[in-house]
Amino acid sequence: MQENQLYRKVYAYLNSLPSVEDSDFANLLSSSKSTEISLVLDENQTIIDQFLGARVHWKTENCERNGTKSLVMKIRKNDKRRILVPYLQHIHQTFDEIEQKRKEVRLFVNAENEPQRNGRWRSTPFTHPATMETIVMDADLKTRIKSDLENFLKSRQYYHRLGRVWKRSYLLYGSAGTGKSTFIAAMAKFLSYDIYEINLHKLQNDADLKYLLLQTTKKSILVIEDLDRYLDEKSTALSLSGILNFMDGIFSCCGEERLMVFTMNSKDTVGACALRPGRIDVHINFPLCDFTAFKVLANSHLGLKDHKLFQQVEDIFQTGAVLSPAEICEIMISNRGSPSRALKTVITALQGNLASRVGRRLSGSGPGPEDELDGPGKEGQNGIHPMKEIKNLYGLLRARSSRKASIDKFDIDPIERDNSGSTHTHE
Repeated sequence: MQENQLYRKVYAYLNSLPSVEDSDFANLLSSSKSTEISLVLDENQTIIDQFLGARVHWKTENCERNGTKSLVMKIRKNDKRRILVPYLQHIHQTFDEIEQKRKEVRLFVNAENEPQRNGRWRSTPFTHPATMETIVMDADLKTRIKSDLENFLKSRQYYHRLGRVWKRSYLLYGSAGTGKSTFIAAMAKFLSYDIYEINLHKLQNDADLKYLLLQTTKKSILVIEDLDRYLDEKSTALSLSGILNFMDGIFSCCGEERLMVFTMNSKDTVGACALRPGRIDVHINFPLCDFTAFKVLANSHLGLKDHKLFQQVEDIFQTGAVLSPAEICEIMISNRGSPSRALKTVITALQGNLASRVGRRLSGSGPGPEDELDGPGKEGQNGIHPMKEIKNLYGLLRARSSRKASIDKFDIDPIERDNSGSTHTHE
């Protein structure tokens, strides 16, 4: 009465092969997701697989005597001893990968300490729509990250041969609104890994953190966001050594095949001991929006590959004005019915940002959040000296005045203006 697990794995493996499409008969089945349709091999059909240069024939048979179904495998005698064991191991591995892709990703969050309940994690289905294809990131960097993640999935034997735990740590750092949390969601979807988000403020001591770690599972991503802000707080429940031991101590080795992801606004205030290799394997910077990223956002949010206002946007970016991708996305979403109005609002917001930065420098009130990447005594992140910013702003205002007449001549649909003719800026 027990299901043959090997039959189930081989059946799933065979139906994943491209050669199923070449069979004479296959059944079309829809899954719980309306967009997914799968091919399933019909009864009494033969399918051919290739492995290590050998041909393996599989046939489905239905036993009329007892109503059971069978899978019959045929291999040449000369190939049987050479490929049989590694071939079955290959089927097991492929089945695990198929199951992982089918798995429903879940988000776990740690609850308050409640002794009356078993366990501290509460979960919910994770339905974030972000994918590696939809995130805005430098194309080469995205390719390298995807390759790194794919290599990690295949590296169990390699890590064990080195005597290392099969885990990997990532640091995502950058200003608020640059896409760090969205990138974590894309990682989880790419790997089909569950997310365990740890809120350090809900923990009473270092032992709490260890206990949470022991309750996590493999094939998961452990996330601590805004770690730099927590470490900067004067009164914290956890010690620095407790957090460092969580990152690469003995307890971090209780479980394998998982990622640890830490986010920070800036890593300048974090000690080198927390950022050393072993604790952090990969550092990924999430910068503020530049003109290249702006064009990607304009294409995805507004359907614009080019526009007569693009040149003006590029000129303002070159003067040192910056906005976060989240700010630009919100402007585009709010004005998605009118691409021209969306671009004008972006221009106004960039001009306001540049003016506020120059004003802070002139008043000596110190840098704002977008100036944090500049560093003390250095030029700005775009290599622009503060005095040069003032000159750029003066030139920009003159250019804006001279262009006003030409902008007014653009053919703008009436719905793109409100009754007052003003342009709105979304914070």
